Amino acid sequence: MQMSSRCGYDISDVRKSLRDAIERRDGRAAQRWTAELIATDAAIGSLWAAYWISWASAQGADPKPVLPILLQQAWDKMVAIAQDHITAESEDSHNGHNGWVAFRNDPSVRQLAHECTARLLQQARQTPVIWPSKELILYDVSCMRDSPVPAAADSSPVLQSWERGEDAMELRLMAGRWLAALQAGELRAALSAVAWTLLPTSTQSLPQPLKVAARGPAGLPPKARSSPIWFWLDLGRAVLLDKRDVPLHRGWFTQNKTITNAFAIHWKRWTASERMRMLLAWNLQIRAALNNVAVSWEAAPVTDIAHVDLPYKEIAAEIATSPTQGCIVEESVAVKSKKADKDNKRLHQVKIESRLAEADAAVWAALGVSENDL
Repeated sequence: MQMSSRCGYDISDVRKSLRDAIERRDGRAAQRWTAELIATDAAIGSLWAAYWISWASAQGADPKPVLPILLQQAWDKMVAIAQDHITAESEDSHNGHNGWVAFRNDPSVRQLAHECTARLLQQARQTPVIWPSKELILYDVSCMRDSPVPAAADSSPVLQSWERGEDAMELRLMAGRWLAALQAGELRAALSAVAWTLLPTSTQSLPQPLKVAARGPAGLPPKARSSPIWFWLDLGRAVLLDKRDVPLHRGWFTQNKTITNAFAIHWKRWTASERMRMLLAWNLQIRAALNNVAVSWEAAPVTDIAHVDLPYKEIAAEIATSPTQGCIVEESVAVKSKKADKDNKRLHQVKIESRLAEADAAVWAALGVSENDL
């Protein structure tokens, strides 16, 4: 069943509207949809899933590795606050205390979410970098396979990440080509190497499916646990740890860990195209680290906090029009009953906006990549 927000919108539509508002740099709308997810019971995971995709969509030639670290730190704080309130709920259940009511009315929760949204709104727009087309991927990989295997295929990072007997030899060779391409500054070739491992077996021209060890979290389905994405994330960690010629800032290791954690937490919330968007942003960060690109590891403070509670007042006014919705402060409603006509019209408008996501789906459909392939 599709989970509904506090005001009756589909959670997936709220996430899409939040990402669109951040992309448009519409601060008022972005904070409104942020508040909608904070005000909805157990929806902070959806809020952070949207945050990560908004960050990934803004990545380009100029790396921004600090924000992922801040997102992970804020997530840890938010989860700790939620656990405290839920624990208090269970201890005070005889008084009808509701932990999610206390959570959404906690000033520190509202300010933390406000700051995260504000930071994403302040991201500089980057020159877009996209995955190569299916034709380019197959062409690049064909050229790679006709060329001698690079020495990077026998490098320490590749051998540490590749599991003999559990991973196909072709995966090891492709890992070496990916690393060699990044070291040579060939971003397109590197992206083609990664994308090729995610294509269907029939497209890869392999005699049997590409064998990949199960590295994903135990809570995911077997096919998802065996996705090549986990291999690449693990390889990225090994590559960063192995870079001895030029010492790397510790922030690069922390950032790679936060992206891996984000995949583990939000895998089921993201669509196949959103996972690919995150993986593309990860590739750009690894390239920047290998090239020792100078970046700022300081984050400017968020000073615009005067209107933190404004979107919550708007939510309270909106649900006040429907007596069955209750008060945002006094009552928690998990699933909404039949919506009023004007709520249906509003929801319909949000669903229209969500159709923009079909553009991403169409691109990956052209590549032959589906949800099951990832």
